[in-house]
Amino acid sequence: MSINQSICKSDLDQHNLTPRKYYGQVFTTDESVIEKLIDTINSIYKPGTKIVEIGGGLGYITEKLIEEFDDVDCIEFDDELFEVLNKKFGMKKINLIQGDVLEYEPPDQDYLFVGNIPFHISGRLYRKFMSEVDHKPYGMVFITDKQYATTLMGQPPRCYRVSLQAQSYGDIEIISDVSPTSVYPEPKVMSCIMKITQNDLVLPKNFWEVVNYHFENFPTKEVESPKTVGLRGWINLCRDVQP
Repeated sequence: MSINQSICKSDLDQHNLTPRKYYGQVFTTDESVIEKLIDTINSIYKPGTKIVEIGGGLGYITEKLIEEFDDVDCIEFDDELFEVLNKKFGMKKINLIQGDVLEYEPPDQDYLFVGNIPFHISGRLYRKFMSEVDHKPYGMVFITDKQYATTLMGQPPRCYRVSLQAQSYGDIEIISDVSPTSVYPEPKVMSCIMKITQNDLVLPKNFWEVVNYHFENFPTKEVESPKTVGLRGWINLCRDVQP
């Protein structure tokens, strides 16, 4: 496979497609970035894992996933891109799914989320699969907006609710930067490869009740500014207020 921004544009033109800004559609066009993504997945991969790619796009990452792993689900929301993927990979060993990842039912086995994820679904994606579902992925490896990744890693005095959600789920690491020239269309912001590995932290039962109360009612007697309290600080506060 040989790809770059020009080839990506040509592929889109061939299929009479235009990236949809509403869906945040961008395509990774740097082979070295894709290889780094695969290496990062392998760094936490366990035998028997299902790889779940979010947004197959034109199949640039998908092709490498199929070469490297035996069990791959590829979820694509856009019906036109799904047809491209189906023509390209329909006869290969992959489970192509047309639909919304937020409606994806986790498999019975261990699974990893991977891919180039659009920013507009990030918050809902993390909320569902880090907090709401019973069977969570044991890791996530994404190409994503670097500023958002930094927010997930946020510490006091800039520790937000989404930071607490991500850190209570797993250990977060920015593996490498992804420059705008590695993506088509070129974004105005820097992206990165981010790895999140699930940890074994068990939150107090009243954790989110306490956190939400103080974020929505600050300043309170206990917390003047919620963003200045880190994960361990919230856990200790929850224990202090338990009956």
